[in-house]
Amino acid sequence: MDIVDTLRLELGLSVMLDETGRPRLNEGVERPRWPGKLDPSKTVVMDTSPTQDGEFWPAPRFEILIANLDSVGIKVVQVGDPASERLARADHVFRKLNASERAGVISEALLWIGMNTSWRYIAAALNKPQVVIVSSRDDVKPSWNDTFIVDAASHKAESKTLGPISVTSVAEAATKALKQLGIAAQL
Repeated sequence: MDIVDTLRLELGLSVMLDETGRPRLNEGVERPRWPGKLDPSKTVVMDTSPTQDGEFWPAPRFEILIANLDSVGIKVVQVGDPASERLARADHVFRKLNASERAGVISEALLWIGMNTSWRYIAAALNKPQVVIVSSRDDVKPSWNDTFIVDAASHKAESKTLGPISVTSVAEAATKALKQLGIAAQL
C-alpha cells in the first residue's frame, strides 16, 4: 500500500504526493485550542503512539528527553493513542483528538518526534522535521532532508520495546532538527 492509501485508510486524511514524492495534505487541518501558556514556536510534538507492529520507545526515555528539551527552553506537547502512557513531564497532553485536530497540533509546533507511524508522513506533509525512532533504518521509506532517523542499528531488540535506542541518540537527532530550523540548542 502506498502513502496516499495508507493515510486515507488509517487516518482518514486526504493527501497527494508532490513532484519529490513528499506527501501534501489536500485539506486544511483543524487547530484545537492551543494551551495559552505555550508558545508554538518553542514547542515540539512527542507522539507516543506505537507502530502497527506494537513497537514503542519506553515512556521513561521520553521523560528524560523532555527534561533535556526543557533545559534549553523547548516545551513539549504529547499526542498519542488513548492507550499511550501519559508523560508526566509533558507541558500539555492532547488526548481525544480526531485526525484533523491531531494534524493541527503538529502544524503548530516546531517538529515532530515519534515512532515510524503514519503520523510522520503527516508531519512531513506539514513541512515539519521528523525525528523517527525505529528498529531499522530500512523501514523508514521514503525520507526527506528533514527526516532524522534514530535506529537500533547494532542492537538486537529483545522485545517490541525499542529499549536499545538511547535518549542521547534521539536528543542528537532532535538537536540536528532544531539546528535545521535555525535554533541553536545542545541537548
